Amino acid sequence: MIKQFLYSKKGLMVSSIVLLFFIAVVLPYFSIQSEILSHSTFSPDTAFFYTVTEFYQAMEWYGQDGRNAYILLRWTFDVVWPIVYTSFLVSASGALTKTKSRKTQLLVLSLPILSVFFDFFENILASINVGIYPIQIEFLVIFLEGISLLKWFFIGLTAFVLMYLLIQRFIAKKQVKHD
Repeated sequence: MIKQFLYSKKGLMVSSIVLLFFIAVVLPYFSIQSEILSHSTFSPDTAFFYTVTEFYQAMEWYGQDGRNAYILLRWTFDVVWPIVYTSFLVSASGALTKTKSRKTQLLVLSLPILSVFFDFFENILASINVGIYPIQIEFLVIFLEGISLLKWFFIGLTAFVLMYLLIQRFIAKKQVKHD
């Protein structure tokens, strides 16, 4: 039932509206709250590259209240946000692969699923690293950064594949009109 909804035009429309609402309203709100609580603009789940030293310096700036707020946000807002963007990506994947082979559909669908998997894994590692501070286990910070990069890689790859499929569909429709 969820699959049917997500793969429908209605599902794509609803997930698009929810995604746009999150981007326009919810993300800016939580970004501001996070900056206020952590006394910093640094967040390991949005930064692409950072050193272990930069991570621990940010944890110092956060202070105990900021670190507690960061962990709380990972298990409230940052559980909902990946579901929102994954719903959109799955809906778009379904819409753009309807006429494709089952193998292609599964391949395209696996990309946003991998994105959300790495996003949740990132939340776990970030919570551990932030929660154990001032204990410093460098390997865990490096592992966190690697998982973050994998998350962003699969989000980017998903966007690239969806744009490719959209352009491919547009070209096919233009060719049909000319024939």
